[in-house]
Amino acid sequence: MPVFSTILLCFNALVDPTQFAKLVELDAKTRAVSEIVVDSTVCIEIGVDFREGHGSGTIISQDGLILTAGHVGERSGLDCQVTLADGRKLEAVTLGQIFLTHVHRRMDFDIGLVRLLDPPEDLCVATLASPNSVERGEWVVAAGWVADLPKSGQRAPIRIGRIQERMGPRLRLDAPFNAGDSGGGLFNLDGQLVGVISACGGLPNINFATPIDLYELTKPLMLSGTTYSDPMPELEMMIDEAYQRLGVAEQNRSDRGYRQSVARMDRLTSNPMWKNTPHAWFHAACGHGRFARHAYGLGEMGLMDDEIEEAWQRLDRAIELGWWDVVHLQNDSDLAVLREITPERWAKLMQRVPEMVDWRPWIQMERSFSRGRQRTPAVGVGHLSDALREGVLQIADRRTTISLGTLVEDNLVLTKASRLPARRQLRAIDYQDRVYDLTVVYQDPALDLAVLEMGVHDLTPMQFQTDQTPELGEVLLCVNTPGKAVLSARSAAGTPDSGEPESPFLGVEMSRFGDPSVGVTIARILPDSAARSAGLRAGDQILRVNGVEVGASLRTALQRFRVGDRIRVTVDREGNEMTVAARLRRRPESADGLPTPFGNELVEANERRTDFGPAIRHDALLGPRDVGAPLVDLEGQVIGLQIAHADRSTNWALPAATLRSVLEQIPRREPKRPSDQRVVIPLD
Repeated sequence: MPVFSTILLCFNALVDPTQFAKLVELDAKTRAVSEIVVDSTVCIEIGVDFREGHGSGTIISQDGLILTAGHVGERSGLDCQVTLADGRKLEAVTLGQIFLTHVHRRMDFDIGLVRLLDPPEDLCVATLASPNSVERGEWVVAAGWVADLPKSGQRAPIRIGRIQERMGPRLRLDAPFNAGDSGGGLFNLDGQLVGVISACGGLPNINFATPIDLYELTKPLMLSGTTYSDPMPELEMMIDEAYQRLGVAEQNRSDRGYRQSVARMDRLTSNPMWKNTPHAWFHAACGHGRFARHAYGLGEMGLMDDEIEEAWQRLDRAIELGWWDVVHLQNDSDLAVLREITPERWAKLMQRVPEMVDWRPWIQMERSFSRGRQRTPAVGVGHLSDALREGVLQIADRRTTISLGTLVEDNLVLTKASRLPARRQLRAIDYQDRVYDLTVVYQDPALDLAVLEMGVHDLTPMQFQTDQTPELGEVLLCVNTPGKAVLSARSAAGTPDSGEPESPFLGVEMSRFGDPSVGVTIARILPDSAARSAGLRAGDQILRVNGVEVGASLRTALQRFRVGDRIRVTVDREGNEMTVAARLRRRPESADGLPTPFGNELVEANERRTDFGPAIRHDALLGPRDVGAPLVDLEGQVIGLQIAHADRSTNWALPAATLRSVLEQIPRREPKRPSDQRVVIPLD
């Protein structure tokens, strides 16, 4: 009897009809919704000629309104480029943005608007869900331009997951997100927009979104161009450094130290990246206010008057640009000298400050869902997992489990080649914990695929019976433990290319604004990176790499190099040009530089994660040791082999047709006799 006839017989015996019906219903809805989701999802690039970062958004009106995250748009009036699902690129401008992360006040608002300047008539517009309509445990479909900018013919990858919790103005869910997803849409299974992707948590199954309810509250503000925003991380870092210098000057009672510190703050207000940001002007005013207080203590009244006037000029500009935090304004000790020495001017200023929105109904909202950390459950898949348990093996050396393997005909086992250690004895462990010796008989470097021989056994092998690629949004099963499966969904239509060879990593985070015609500016240096070892600093402007001008994109400039190459980086540092040597490295598994377990890249991934040719992209919550597992559809057909866990939200599986072509290249071998194969049967 064919293997899958046996599987389906087992399926009929073990299936819970209710659970299976839920899977089938979920599959039908995610397929239907996914097309709507990707057609209304766009990629947003702030600064058309500066492509070091991007976000996502969802079209919500025929007149070109796009809903996104506040930290994507940052502030109103910024030019941006929007790429539609069909590849058309359109000019747009940011409107108001709400990006508040005051944890001590329990604020976490992240929503913004972008408007197309000349919207076409054939836009695909998402339907907004009713406020408070999302429920705990509800399945959702998410879409965003994760990691890479869109290429010709591509659409935004989708992922599925469940709502786990609501905490005031944000949702927590287990659909996997990554960098680039920010601002993308969260849809229910009726195709209605229920939220905006806002942040990644510490683990791939802990992520956050802003509920659509907040849109109605903030819509008038955003349409008028109002921005309530905390400073971006790179600006906040520079402000903190300036305050540290002010603290040293205060301890030393040094006029020179004060002058250098406030000059440093003033440079932020003239920097093209921050000159229209109220935070830069507000903190520059605070710096001059502290200097004025120092002068007052020394009895230098002329210097005090000069610094008070300097502080007022910067504070006025901060209010003009939309400084909104009245509480901070009224209580900042560095501005006390302005309140005391010029009270009438201060009173007039307070009349100009816009009235703060009452966020209390959102801030004080109690959690409506109980807390939990479980991943999306494998709903009703026990029947398929039991039927497939014999063909899934653990591959180990003498020390630990290395990967999984899929048993196929002729006693062969397929797994990921780069996971296998050199010159070590390998063994396979089946679902009954029986141990078999393994021998590598073939490797395909292009696919990173290894074929091993196991010898005789009484196990049922897998068969790759279908060439049909799953549809976008189709529910799949990845059997990552003998007898157990993880639920997954098809993230992209067809079998897209799995990417170019891995790019080298310098270890810098680039600022998103500035003059791209002369180079790119470093916002942050990541720890333990090539850039840190080379002595590069935040604020350096990279001009050339190996004598070639960088232009608008460092990423493009580094594409001609490989991991391990030595390069010469020429930078402009505060007006002085200098060249340093750096050796490019592989991107680390955690590359966000944060001291705590939080960030987009804090996840284990396979060392080789791209460049397998056409492959199946799916969103299962897996790890690097799950490579070699079979990918199965709801009819019990093995459609692929897990070959890479690439990042928080992306897995690649080699399709069945590719695997069959590899197996056809392997010469037929005489099966080993039972006496040739060592089988260890564990004792009770």
